[in-house]
Amino acid sequence: MHPTLLTLLLLPLRAAAHFKLNYPPARGFDEDKAPSFPCSGFSVSANRTDWPISAGKIALNMGHDQSLVQVLLGIGNDVGEAFNYILLPTIQEQGLGDFCITDLQLPKGLNVTDGTNATIQVVTNGDPNGGLYNCADITFRTSVASTASCVNGTGVKAIKNTTPYQNANQTNPGASSTTSAPSPSASTKGAAGQTAVVEWGFLLVAAFGAAILL
Repeated sequence: MHPTLLTLLLLPLRAAAHFKLNYPPARGFDEDKAPSFPCSGFSVSANRTDWPISAGKIALNMGHDQSLVQVLLGIGNDVGEAFNYILLPTIQEQGLGDFCITDLQLPKGLNVTDGTNATIQVVTNGDPNGGLYNCADITFRTSVASTASCVNGTGVKAIKNTTPYQNANQTNPGASSTTSAPSPSASTKGAAGQTAVVEWGFLLVAAFGAAILL
């Protein structure tokens, strides 16, 4: 087969290997930049999405039939690399297409009020050298609810993370990821490790009932 034709045939497969953050609307999407930490290389959006302080919702479109998924949060107008809080610990997602994460709750003790700006970072393990990243800039509101349509595609579901990876961007069991730590390692950026002091036991028990719409 001619090399050029082979390259063209492989392009759709490469694009399908990534994921899209549909809601809240992402800063942007570029499949070539998706492995770029922290937000695929996109700058802070001028148009933030109003997002509820409790029971937030995230809508993704998955290009792998199996993925690790983690959702992080940074507080502020321009958080840079400081995604210091875990909205959803690493889970396993199965299936291609629309994937809905619902009823996301803020970490216990995080003081967020109406009008607080923040950025959501979704991390998956779709790149062989680490993670794929997409970000959405939001403003927390007490008076809004997530109204975006969010339904899992056929065969798409979440299961408990049974891999040895604590963070979605890890490529081997011995790696650690310290994006949110006081002294990040350049070789392991991308997902929060043990930096957010929150109680996640209740979520790990209920993650596949209340927090994930199966």
